Amino acid sequence: MTELTVGTAGHIDHGKTALVRALTGVDCDRLPEERARGMTIELGFAALRLPSGREVSVVDVPGHERFLRTMAVGSRSVDLALLCVAADDGVMPQTREHAAVLRLLRVRSALVAVTKEDAAPERAEAVGQSALALLRQAGVAATRAVVTSSVTGVGLRALSAAIEAELAAIAAPLDRGIPRLHVDRSFSRPGVGTVVTGILMDGRLTPGQHVEVFPSGARGRILELQRRGRAVEAVEPGGRLAASLRGVPAELVPRGSVLARPGDASATTLMDGLLEVPSVGASGLRQGVEVEVLCGTATSRGRVWLAGEDRLAPGGRGFAQLLLEAPLWAVPGDRIILRGQGPVSVLAGGVVLDAHPRHHRRWADAPLDQWAARERALQREPDLTTLAVLEARWAPAGLAAAEVGRRVGCSPDAVSAALQAAEDAGLLARLGPVHIDSERLGELGSRTLELVASYQQRHPLEPGMPRRQLLADLGLARPAVGDALLSQLAEGGRLEQRGGTVAGAGSHPPGRTPQVERLSQLLRSAGRLPPGPGDLRAAGLTRQVEGYLVRSGEAARLPGGGLIAAAALEEMEAEIEAELRRSPAGLTVAQLRDRVGTSRRVLLPVLERMEAGGEFARSGDLHFRRLERSRDLRCG
Repeated sequence: MTELTVGTAGHIDHGKTALVRALTGVDCDRLPEERARGMTIELGFAALRLPSGREVSVVDVPGHERFLRTMAVGSRSVDLALLCVAADDGVMPQTREHAAVLRLLRVRSALVAVTKEDAAPERAEAVGQSALALLRQAGVAATRAVVTSSVTGVGLRALSAAIEAELAAIAAPLDRGIPRLHVDRSFSRPGVGTVVTGILMDGRLTPGQHVEVFPSGARGRILELQRRGRAVEAVEPGGRLAASLRGVPAELVPRGSVLARPGDASATTLMDGLLEVPSVGASGLRQGVEVEVLCGTATSRGRVWLAGEDRLAPGGRGFAQLLLEAPLWAVPGDRIILRGQGPVSVLAGGVVLDAHPRHHRRWADAPLDQWAARERALQREPDLTTLAVLEARWAPAGLAAAEVGRRVGCSPDAVSAALQAAEDAGLLARLGPVHIDSERLGELGSRTLELVASYQQRHPLEPGMPRRQLLADLGLARPAVGDALLSQLAEGGRLEQRGGTVAGAGSHPPGRTPQVERLSQLLRSAGRLPPGPGDLRAAGLTRQVEGYLVRSGEAARLPGGGLIAAAALEEMEAEIEAELRRSPAGLTVAQLRDRVGTSRRVLLPVLERMEAGGEFARSGDLHFRRLERSRDLRCG
């Protein structure tokens, strides 16, 4: 049976905790400070048995304004909100603010409980109708108001029956498959270890399962899982649960953490969202305002950049980007609350459209078409199929199925079918390990050909564009993606891969220019006494010409930057080897210079080049062949 949660809401001292105690027998004011002050500071939890025998979790949240953040955390996973309004007070300021939060969190259903009937029986019915009108004005679905008294017991049975009727009409929430346990409490218990409590948003957890804490990165294992004080073998999404952990200190899993499977978390400090300012209980949202962002049980400071107007007035809605100071783990469809510092602390709320967007501001470069498509996919229950395709289509270099799953918040298996269907429909294409928008792939191909053609035009003496430079210019950091793109273009006859370079298909090998011919003739005529680097530059040598001469085999580079005709170098090295073979004891530079017929300037780098191969060596002023020297030493 689907686990569901009922959460209280309402003004301070309107009898929420007393009503929960009367319904469940559990006093949720468990902290000494709460008992002393008569108000709920931390979240309180209890199990409610409905008339049918079914049990649901009840979350009792604070009503005082300064504890609104805790109230929003409690409402984050509430299926049915129980708005408590005292008969003697009626609707109060925090009642309005809580109604606004329920609207922003998209609580699926609400029920009004008129409390303290014994204090003002003549006002109870009117207060109930007033509270229902407030919820409707705020945009929260609510049709029932039940008059109750925790003192006399009036209406308690009717309220339990109404709660069960409302919950029966609520469909099971979508399960994305990747477990995210939003932690609202953590503590150490002697003999047990670390215990965390919260509501599981998706997926499934079991005892013995290895888990990772976001954002601390601590890893451990689940020892035991409990629901309403009873051990269970597995937990599905929804409802309250507690988990005891091994290997994770309590200080590494504070409130605001998320318990998940290792590797599932996807941190972000940038979010695109559709924001909404409630028509009641809020003052509006201005451009660039600093806010506190509530997402799940986590919070982060951040700033808001509105795409369009500089201000959203009460009742307004619009797209925006949030720049966060601390990383959060969010997926499209998650609800967020924005709080400020003033007396009316709720500024706005909304839904996460993209948890991994590029940085942009206002209308100039805002992806309005993407936002609109994501909004349509999230109008009711998230359409994971559509979201998966959108994630892959709008990623500049495509995404692998595993990354698509992390961004959407579900397993790669759950999105693979959607990605394959999009490929079959021509919306996506495969590029090595990633799925990429078909039009984007075409643009990448065209851009590749443009870059290669431009490079070859600017460097006519080179065989092609260096592959590494090409992929960097395309923004393809993953080698497998770059390899796949170039292979596709090569197989399609649109380009050629020549070693570490890429050239246009059918492009002719680099041709000789008058400058190349002139320098080639200069090196050939110079033979074993080539011009120095300065003279070569004066004669018109460039890096492109030098590269061409070396690749064509007409010239060879010498250590230190010299250039020599390849034929002259080959003859010289052969003669040096012959001279050293005839002189096992070695020869000096001067002796070799005279016997080979060159200069010291040329001979030294030639000897360095030969010695780098390991067959030749130097000892003091003498140069020798290693084999001849060792043989000579043995004979001596």
